[in-house]
Amino acid sequence: MVGGIVLVLTVFGIVAIMVTSSNAYAQTDNIYTSEQATLSDDLKDNPVAQDILKKIGQTKKWIAELEQRDYDKLEEQKELEDKRQQALAKLNQDLAEWEELWEYYSPRNSFARFVDKVPDSQVQDVFWDQFEFKEQKVMAGRDALKSVIANGGSLHQARHAYLVAAETKRIELIEANSQFNVRHNLAYYNQQILFDREGQFVDSPITGEQLRKYYEDFRKNPAYLAANPDDAVSWEEFGKTDPDTECIDGEIVVHRFHANDYVCITTSTAEMWIRHGMGEITGSQRVATYDNLQHVSPITKCDDGLVVVYVLEAKKYSCIPEDTANEWTEHRIAEFHDPEDYIMKSIETKDALVRVEEINQRIRDMEKHLEDQKDDLVKAYDAKYDKVGLESKEAEKKIIKEFNDGNLSKEEMSKNISHIREELDSDKERVLKDKVRDNKALEREHEKRMTDFVKEYDFDPYIKVVMNSGRTVYEAVLRE
Repeated sequence: MVGGIVLVLTVFGIVAIMVTSSNAYAQTDNIYTSEQATLSDDLKDNPVAQDILKKIGQTKKWIAELEQRDYDKLEEQKELEDKRQQALAKLNQDLAEWEELWEYYSPRNSFARFVDKVPDSQVQDVFWDQFEFKEQKVMAGRDALKSVIANGGSLHQARHAYLVAAETKRIELIEANSQFNVRHNLAYYNQQILFDREGQFVDSPITGEQLRKYYEDFRKNPAYLAANPDDAVSWEEFGKTDPDTECIDGEIVVHRFHANDYVCITTSTAEMWIRHGMGEITGSQRVATYDNLQHVSPITKCDDGLVVVYVLEAKKYSCIPEDTANEWTEHRIAEFHDPEDYIMKSIETKDALVRVEEINQRIRDMEKHLEDQKDDLVKAYDAKYDKVGLESKEAEKKIIKEFNDGNLSKEEMSKNISHIREELDSDKERVLKDKVRDNKALEREHEKRMTDFVKEYDFDPYIKVVMNSGRTVYEAVLRE
């Protein structure tokens, strides 16, 4: 028995050597007539050799099958990964288009539309500072939340960290708003520091002296009166100033623009207010009431000793002492304007302002038309979206009925329903793509109309059409 095994192994080794030698020879000569192993003539009738040869053939077949399985598996994995990448790319594209579609309603753009309605550009700047302050708080909260999560904290701890970091205390708001107003020339820093966190004036010899640099008597400041309603003496003494008030010697009645009231202040303080556009001396027209107040112009008749000048920094006319007017014009702080030229320019400006309002109304109508088109588009595609959903449900109901009636097997029902849902996903995707495409087409068409509209006023001597400060819509303005 042992001898038989040795013989078989010996024969197997000989055959292996023969086959290997044969293959090596064929490879050297680059001749591949067949990959099948064969026996030499002297071993053709040997049953052991024939059995070994048969096993070699089976082994090769098994190896080939295993290699093919691995190849098919690799191909399937590659195909699956390709499909995953395509699906991910499509998802990112859809998300980008979705974000672009709703960008109009983002917090920043929505706030920009609100700020654009504020006529004073300085106040607009304050609003934007407040918005950025809020954004910084939100970002601080998000960073704190992410930090807790990254370090293994619980969701409760992360939320608490967000609230602590994003919290804004009342004192912070007051201080921030104070800085914003100073930054944009709506308040004086040296005034702001004289009031406490509650807006109450810190009454002391030092603060009183500091405030008198701006208001001679700080109690005449309407902001002080508003912040200190319990100061009955000041309210009684200074809260009833009107255009007919007779001020003490060295003081004059001034109309304050932002408060729309009157106050007696020294001539030097009045001049400072006039230069900064805070108020004006109304001259002989001071008998006017709040409702019909006529601001100073070159045709205003001022009180004795006062003349009308155009203050360059404030961009307003005002009555000031004649010697001050001469000094200001010499230093190019103010200008004298001819009354006749002013009247002609006023007529032209009035006509231009009427045209500006008409143009802006046309722009608003065009913007409204675009919004109406977008609303109609959304409604139309919402209806299409609902329709494909209803059709899919009806198709599924029919399949289920056929199954219940015995016309379909469970496997056929499952296959048909899967097919219907795949078609539903495809239809929904198509509807969304069409919606985004048509929405962009509306915007391009609107932009072309607006561009052509703006070009109509490129050479208009009085009016130009420009993007507003938020760069969201066009508006007509007077040329400077």
